[in-house]
Amino acid sequence: MRGTVPRPGRRLSQAQVARLTGVSEGWYRTLEAGRRQDFSESFLLRVAQALRLSEAETLTLFLAVCGRRPPGEPSREHKDLPHGVKALLEQQVSYPAYLSDVAWNVVAANSLMGEWFPWVRRPGANLMRWALLDPEAREQMLDWEDSCARIYLAMLRVAANGDPGDTELRALVRDILDADADCRRIWAEEHDVVEHRDGHVFRLCLPYHGNVETRVTTHVLLPIQRPDLRFVFITPLEGWSGRP
Repeated sequence: MRGTVPRPGRRLSQAQVARLTGVSEGWYRTLEAGRRQDFSESFLLRVAQALRLSEAETLTLFLAVCGRRPPGEPSREHKDLPHGVKALLEQQVSYPAYLSDVAWNVVAANSLMGEWFPWVRRPGANLMRWALLDPEAREQMLDWEDSCARIYLAMLRVAANGDPGDTELRALVRDILDADADCRRIWAEEHDVVEHRDGHVFRLCLPYHGNVETRVTTHVLLPIQRPDLRFVFITPLEGWSGRP
């Protein structure tokens, strides 16, 4: 629980949080002190609500306190790609779009995504490996460390902690940290948690656009039929259509 900060403008004392969550101040103080107790899921959910924690912060709270994800989170089993999801991806012609799994493997991408980012066409394409380890990413994603590396590593931290038994995620984190000194430094000095990049604004410099700086926003959708997938598409900030 240490390090969890209430939302801006929502500074609460231990007594106030205890009252809002229906427990004694001593019981809540035990949680903040990090002492292991049999805290119920309903109590932890009330704490998250009282402190107005984000989804990623709530996930971190549950993992730190009881070693499991919050109740009601989707399972991660792999199934065939639903026809409707695939059709939606293929029919998205104005903006680059792709599907990735929980380990950021690119499952499918539309033609424009391949034109913007040819690496997605490679066998075994993985967003994290490209963004954090490929020198090309540091040229194409401007302000790489703050706009890309810190956010992606925070996302990796949430995912890896969320499923410690996922060998693919553990290997992904290990490979990235073993391979790159900048990523090791950022991982050691940062403790932020980020679950996705929905709404994130960043700057690109791509050959597809003649290496002219382009400001874009990432949008992340979770298909209900396949909650283990992320449907991601990228839109320009200035209302420009995807093709030059």
